[in-house]
Amino acid sequence: MKIIKAKTALKNYSVYVGADFKYFLPLLIKEKFKNCEKILLVTNDKVFDIYKDTVKNTLEKCGTPYEIAIIRDGEEFKNLESVESIYSRLIEFNMHRNDVLIAFGGGVIGDMAGFAASTFHRGIGFIQCPTTIIGQVDSSIGGKVGVNYNKIKNIIGSFYQPDSVLIDTSLNYTLDEDQIINGLGEVVKYGIVFDRRILDKLEKNISFENEDRLFKLVRKKEFRDIIYRCSYLKVKVVEKDEFDTGCRNLLNFGHTLGHCIENVFDLRSINHGKAISIGMMIAVDISISLGLLNDNIKNRLIDLYRKLKMPYMMPEIDIGKIIDAIKYDKKFKSSQNKFILLKDINKPMFYYGVEQGVIVDNVKKSMYN
Repeated sequence: MKIIKAKTALKNYSVYVGADFKYFLPLLIKEKFKNCEKILLVTNDKVFDIYKDTVKNTLEKCGTPYEIAIIRDGEEFKNLESVESIYSRLIEFNMHRNDVLIAFGGGVIGDMAGFAASTFHRGIGFIQCPTTIIGQVDSSIGGKVGVNYNKIKNIIGSFYQPDSVLIDTSLNYTLDEDQIINGLGEVVKYGIVFDRRILDKLEKNISFENEDRLFKLVRKKEFRDIIYRCSYLKVKVVEKDEFDTGCRNLLNFGHTLGHCIENVFDLRSINHGKAISIGMMIAVDISISLGLLNDNIKNRLIDLYRKLKMPYMMPEIDIGKIIDAIKYDKKFKSSQNKFILLKDINKPMFYYGVEQGVIVDNVKKSMYN
């Protein structure tokens, strides 16, 4: 197990990478949450079906009264109605500020449970236990919590740092291929924006030879090292810009149009990671169109995308809906858009005022009939 210390204005906490959930959570509760009298674990129905016995046995070992709240699986359930159901369980269980809410699931569960924890009694104990790649490398770290509203991604939320993050990489072994691809989008983002060695490691540890190559990849030690590296990078960025006013925006590479793609597809048919994968490629195309980036970078990325089974094209959609969705992006001002583009691998830049025609032309490149 490796430990990353996160030091932020709101809270200092540890990220435990490679910790065994079954054995480590009871130790964590007994050592760092000695005043905790009750635990509510929030998960979704899909994760609970897989880990029901593990979760119950682990909570029993904590030696603290507990309950489990189960939310329906899917981005479309990341809403205020689901948060209200968490509030109801917290109230019925008569939980207080010294008690602990645990998020056991992917990014959707982590965001919703974190938002509930941040607002219940103006903040209660909160532990992130991400069960997906995307949760482990990105959403569980950094304190951004929230929900979607009227199909607008993360439009309601707050900053609330967890008290601890427990990353058990073996939980990735039960992911289906679609969820692995979902997480790889965020992993590749870290390689493009911050550390090209992540791309190098992925290229060395994946090939076209085996159809089940993604399942083999997530079990490799090298992939566990990649999870650690991405988590470390996320912590360091958050420490520099906790409230997302400067360099933390770079983590949104591909997200500007990726979130729009999610919205247009009703937060269902294209999941977050796949939408971000497509959004990153559109950002690469825009960078090339503006003369910022060399075509060779795109060719390398497409080759890696294919090996990782990541999408870089999407079904044909109404571009007008994409343009309309952009105005809700949190990085934009009402009068000017703001994109994260590339001058090279690991040379991201902020670009203001990309012309609508350039956006439209490059979104069209990403569509197939």
